[in-house]
Amino acid sequence: MMKPFIEGYPEIALEIMNAATQDNVVTPHNVYQQGIHQNKAIITRIVNELLLPGSTIEGFENLVELFQLAKDGKSCLLFMQHFSNFDLPNMYELLARRGSEGEAIMNSIIAIAGLKLNEEHDLVRGFTEAFTRLVICPSSFLKDITDDEELKEANIKRNAINMAAMWQLMRLKNKGHIILVFPTGTRYRPWDPSTGKGLTEVYPYVKSFNYMVLVSINGNTLRVNPNGKMEEDLATRDLVIYSVSKVINCRDYRHELDHERVKEDSREHNHHDSKEFIVDSIMAEMNRMHEETEKKRMELLAAIECKPE
Repeated sequence: MMKPFIEGYPEIALEIMNAATQDNVVTPHNVYQQGIHQNKAIITRIVNELLLPGSTIEGFENLVELFQLAKDGKSCLLFMQHFSNFDLPNMYELLARRGSEGEAIMNSIIAIAGLKLNEEHDLVRGFTEAFTRLVICPSSFLKDITDDEELKEANIKRNAINMAAMWQLMRLKNKGHIILVFPTGTRYRPWDPSTGKGLTEVYPYVKSFNYMVLVSINGNTLRVNPNGKMEEDLATRDLVIYSVSKVINCRDYRHELDHERVKEDSREHNHHDSKEFIVDSIMAEMNRMHEETEKKRMELLAAIECKPE
């Protein structure tokens, strides 16, 4: 039965909120934020309770290959679907179950995160602070501002934060790290199809990195509450499968898609924006991976439900 996390696990929620130690205000001076081990240990307890047997990472060997490239000084990118604020906690736990190799990959990951996760609520910030990240200020930060003076100040803040984050990214991306990006910039909500569209703002990552993998997610242990805020998301037990694509050479991938776009434009007498075409192609491939894995996941769930106690 699903229930808001803060109601279903009040003691753990309190622990996480008390462990939220970093500033809830993001500035250019604190955009790079190291994960807090204490928070991760608390979250791991609940993750283990919610992940059903059979939860796993398929294509783990592809992450191993990407990590080796990162250790060799290549810039490496992980594009991942986004359904839940437990997407990272679940993946990190499943990596940890792979032993020292999985833990090394886990510790190499730096997630790109929106500043709302720091400023929304102590519980959400506690979740977020468990994992090392670079905080950015997305364009959605400006969408509800109507006053001209306020908009001017918000733009100054956004530009300063993003410039600082990009400087840190340039500093870190060739030093053995895997940079994780959610290309939708938000969690997918089934009632709002726009939340499943990739943002063209992520194109520069594809352009400036050497290698990448795509990761689809099936299953969700902390579902978006359509009637509540982030701290009221719905906790539920589920079987979660992460599917990792083969390692992709970003330059070759861009060139192949550019050729495909030109052919399609010629055939349809149309003109696709090159950046949007590449981002849309990434999303289409992750959706294809998701649909393929969901068939298998449903069979596994049926087997679990039919298994005698």
